[in-house]
Amino acid sequence: LVRALIAQEVAVPQADEATLRRFYAANPARFTTPPLYEADHILIAARNDDAAAFAAAREQAAALAAQLAVAPERFADLARAHSACPSAALGGSLGQIGPGDTTADFEHALERLAPGDISGPVETRYGVHLIRLNRRIDGELLPFDMVRERIRAYLEEHVRRQAAAQYIALLIGRADIRGIALDGADTPLVQ
Repeated sequence: LVRALIAQEVAVPQADEATLRRFYAANPARFTTPPLYEADHILIAARNDDAAAFAAAREQAAALAAQLAVAPERFADLARAHSACPSAALGGSLGQIGPGDTTADFEHALERLAPGDISGPVETRYGVHLIRLNRRIDGELLPFDMVRERIRAYLEEHVRRQAAAQYIALLIGRADIRGIALDGADTPLVQ
């Protein structure tokens, strides 16, 4: 009954083309594809609550980093021999990864690398990593025509919710309710 009343009493305006374009222009980050990374890594596993194991992992990662500084082409071989990740069987290849696919520390290190670079030791909750960035594809702004209907649906839903909340607040303000205190019940004005 409440939904039917709101549908009957609350008018939701349709967003016109100019409004859709303004929203698109004002919010480019919402319509930009995330970056993609093609990366390899070597994981020296250690729990960060085990200080001795983590120190040993740091030392091993530093030794591997020194070897890679002299012979970066050995990355896949060293990953197969030393990495504790299942990706070791693939020479450390993680394939294509994007934001949120790894830990924040790993992702932050990955963002700072240029294609072909090998990071120094990177500590995460899983241990210490050496990361090689093979390729980066930066995010791109999607064309307006591709997101027009998504913007329309978002704006209409946003306006519908706001209008419904205002209508309910108006009803509460007009109601003569006794025995319970509701916000807005003492005034008919929309809050």
